[in-house]
Amino acid sequence: MPQAPVSLVIPALNAGRYIAAALRSVHEQTLSVSEILVVDNGSSDRTAEIAAEHGATIVEEKQRGLSRARNAGLRKCKQPWIALLDSDDLWDSRKLEHQWRAVESHPDAGLVACYFRVTENDKVILEDTDEVAAKRWEGYQGPRQRDSVCSYFPRVEADFFPRFLPSCSDALIRRDVLEAVGLFDESFAYNEDFEFFMRVLARFPLALVEKTLISCLRHDQKHSSNIEGMRDANFAIVNHMLKNPERYPPGAPEVYRDRLKKHFLTVERALHETRSKQSPSG
Repeated sequence: MPQAPVSLVIPALNAGRYIAAALRSVHEQTLSVSEILVVDNGSSDRTAEIAAEHGATIVEEKQRGLSRARNAGLRKCKQPWIALLDSDDLWDSRKLEHQWRAVESHPDAGLVACYFRVTENDKVILEDTDEVAAKRWEGYQGPRQRDSVCSYFPRVEADFFPRFLPSCSDALIRRDVLEAVGLFDESFAYNEDFEFFMRVLARFPLALVEKTLISCLRHDQKHSSNIEGMRDANFAIVNHMLKNPERYPPGAPEVYRDRLKKHFLTVERALHETRSKQSPSG
């Protein structure tokens, strides 16, 4: 099977229920990666053993957070390109093949991404259909070059957001990008990938394969299921971005500040209406 010069990093904490399926999706690629690193973040189940049985090299890390686990894997990578995957997500079989074509078409891109679907109980609950993807870019005024392989964005500014943002399971990153922007910020317990990718997009072109090539599983044990933690992290990250605007795409901190305010105002209104309906009438 043809092989791409790509290292794959998968952080995993007590992922014994999911890690085998994730690794099978990697081994079923039409274009394979060159190495697979699973960072065992102090699991008490068989995560490391299962990962090793499926051909992964195990990197030990002692429950010091998701960002620290990813960074431990990134420091061990040997290939010029790096792919990321969460331990409970799945790649479609041609994911890497499509993204590598984008690399060959736009070698100056620092980041290659794609679209994803969300599944729960074996059902698709959210997916970027062609119609949804088309609406995403209606009215977009920034530079965007489209061909049969991908859309290429030489730079992104405020109007790019929040139309799209890469995630850890869909991203393919040029290794020298990490040397330029740094690794994941270990002070953020949640949404650390959001802050990291904003730093990358501030300095490097993006190639976006406009195909749905990732399945993200929704379940109660998922790291992002902590709503309060996600909320607090979002505000902390946006405040950090506003204080350091030079590190991020022009206008992006203000876009996400306004989006957060609108989102939580909507949440507060919904909670108020729910409480009013539950209160006994006077």
